[in-house]
Amino acid sequence: MNSIKDGWQLIKYSTRLFLRYPVMVMPLIFTWLLYAPTILYFKYSFNWDPLTLQQTLLVVLGITFFFALLLAFSASMLLELIQQAESGRELSLVDAFAESLGSNLIKMLPIVVVWTIIWFILTVITALLTRKKRGSSSSSREDGLSAENAARTLAGDGRFSLSAAFFRALNKGVRMAVFLILPAIAWQDMGPWGAFRRGMRILRMNIGTFMTGFALSEIAAMIVFIPPAIILYISSEGKVKFPEWVWFTTLAYMALAWSYSIYLEQMFTAMLYLWHLNWEKAIGAAQAAGKPIPRLGDVRQPCLLDGINDLAQPQDGTRQQT
Repeated sequence: MNSIKDGWQLIKYSTRLFLRYPVMVMPLIFTWLLYAPTILYFKYSFNWDPLTLQQTLLVVLGITFFFALLLAFSASMLLELIQQAESGRELSLVDAFAESLGSNLIKMLPIVVVWTIIWFILTVITALLTRKKRGSSSSSREDGLSAENAARTLAGDGRFSLSAAFFRALNKGVRMAVFLILPAIAWQDMGPWGAFRRGMRILRMNIGTFMTGFALSEIAAMIVFIPPAIILYISSEGKVKFPEWVWFTTLAYMALAWSYSIYLEQMFTAMLYLWHLNWEKAIGAAQAAGKPIPRLGDVRQPCLLDGINDLAQPQDGTRQQT
């Protein structure tokens, strides 16, 4: 129950930060502006027919790497924005972009490569599990690109099975684990292996809180995607023909909804990492004073609005444990 409470506090705080600092979601909106056209291009314009199976898999692997790199880079920019806020500086997307491109990118690449391989394998498995139901979708490549078909494509294929849902959930879990690794690179200047060990240690020590954030962020994503889901359902099942402006509005809303749902994952893991740093310092202080070890919920939760720079405070030796 304590882990559920801790996870809920982080989700609530992430939403408060979104409302206070909407600029923090901008890296993900930029990511969407690259992600969505890429999906639509390979769905409606790219000619897959001449490719062999091996070539097709290589193209899919390249697309997966591109998406993983985009998400990792957007997470790095968010982490840099958090560091700016912690130090009392004015939030600057330009500075966050420069830091991510200069200091973080090379160190992130090995993690992105491993993530790409895992993501690719899970994608192939999910595609195989849903293959039999293919063809039932109301939108197909032969229909051509339109605002309606773009909305349907970006919303997903609509096919469901328990096994496919499991692998999609596993993919989300891996993604959030990667987001928990990246703060060690952006904030503590660790290399990829040290960052991986650091992130996995924090995950193991806070698995209950992590799983709560996983579940609550998934619920939040389902809620924000209800409006486009209703539009798509009425159009498909009710055979209602909506005007083009409805579909363009739906696409714009989906961009914001997708950005917010991924933002929740990134901000939740970043705040969990920062909270864990405060917990480690509290453990060191308790051990030095001969007092009982506190639990995570007993330690001050990090807050970007309290004027305390958690990242700049002197570090206890336990803080650097990997």
